[in-house]
Amino acid sequence: PNRLTRPDPMMRFLLLVIAAGAVEETNLEVTDDENSCDKGLLLLQRQSRKLSEEKEAEEWGGSCQSYGCRHGYHSWMKCQCNSECEKYGNCCGDFQAKCVKGSQGGQDQESPQGGSCASYGCGTSYIASNLCQCNDECSKYGNCCSDFGSTCYSKGQDETDETDETDESQAPATPGPSLTPVTPGPATTPLPHSKYRLVWRAEGEDFFSKFNFLWDDPNHGSAQYLIPPQAEQEGVVEATRHWAILRAGRRSPQYKYKRMTARIETKASWKNFLSIFKFSHVPYGCGVWPALFTLADHGQWPNGGELDMLEYVNMDVSKASFHTGGSCTLDSSKVNEYGNMPDRNEMNYDCVTNYPDRLGCAPNKWMKSAQNWANSPGVLATQWTEDFIKLFYIPEYEIPQDIKDEAPAPEDWDRWLFSYYPLSGTSCQIAAQKLMMQINFCGDWAGKVWSLDGNCKYKAQNCRAVD
Repeated sequence: PNRLTRPDPMMRFLLLVIAAGAVEETNLEVTDDENSCDKGLLLLQRQSRKLSEEKEAEEWGGSCQSYGCRHGYHSWMKCQCNSECEKYGNCCGDFQAKCVKGSQGGQDQESPQGGSCASYGCGTSYIASNLCQCNDECSKYGNCCSDFGSTCYSKGQDETDETDETDESQAPATPGPSLTPVTPGPATTPLPHSKYRLVWRAEGEDFFSKFNFLWDDPNHGSAQYLIPPQAEQEGVVEATRHWAILRAGRRSPQYKYKRMTARIETKASWKNFLSIFKFSHVPYGCGVWPALFTLADHGQWPNGGELDMLEYVNMDVSKASFHTGGSCTLDSSKVNEYGNMPDRNEMNYDCVTNYPDRLGCAPNKWMKSAQNWANSPGVLATQWTEDFIKLFYIPEYEIPQDIKDEAPAPEDWDRWLFSYYPLSGTSCQIAAQKLMMQINFCGDWAGKVWSLDGNCKYKAQNCRAVD
């Protein structure tokens, strides 16, 4: 990993987790509010440091004088110059002087205050005189107005999910970076129409106390997984009242080809659950292997099941997939009841996994590249019942009110469905699941497909997998 480079050196990932259960059976829900840990919500900010030296940032000077005043988060910047930087504590030292309207030296700079799509209107072109932008390209350049999502996108607009979307260009549009946060309702009392109630949560400064830290690496990668207290001492995990961080750390002083990071699992496990993860950013780049998934709480893999909700390597696409042992084949006609969902693993919906010949099933309407996911904040939701598993991706600007009120109604979310596993009538054996999060490098997957990635194979001869 000491030779790898990536276009997203900061790798910031925000994830808020709440666990909730159905009234009639034990279920799980995960949801989020960026501003209200006191109300029973938390954020997990996952951010890695640079794998290479920070020469680029040094050359830019690390100041708003050199960066200019911007309205979005830019991972390549050593510090930030946008209206949210004070909230996250990452402003450059001269932010107030250079970027805040009315401050000395800041009169002729772009002001992070003011400027809205409500006043500018929604258009298709860049307008240099505007303090922020309201066009389809603003999320790409990180200069959207804070009300871009709520003003320029209608929650009732038609979806194209029913078409056969075979590449990331047809995946849900990327929202702007500064959007209205989710406001929660009562922490443990859902609205009457909801079937779910809160049963578990991790939050605030003791966030990581709800997780087990794992030191072993079954993927034979270049990660040195740390456990407390070393994990905190090295800064690969960090938690405050408002957020928690899981990041890639510095190069290992103990192992030549490894980098320090963390791998965690929930101490609790659930069978049949609803989970909702809200994220603002996920890591990507050559050699990087992040994963958000569930895993059976006992038995030998893949028996009991593994659901990969968000996982990819290098610059490839992410595809949701399910792995198990025994016998488990989905009915293709049922899978495609919600629109065309080809098995992206080309296993004819056979979910039994035995590498390298049997890869598990991966019915997906569409797939997004790692870079696309990194710039698509929103919600990943999983509804798991005895009869089916549904995976939803909801862009941040479309998060429905029932999630905001902590009264989830997944029966109304099919417009955001992108992966479906009908279990009724199958012989799939599934155990209770733990929630897992980790960052790995190279290893059994990222290393083995290194030569197939046109963006990465020219950077180094190989991506090293180590014991």
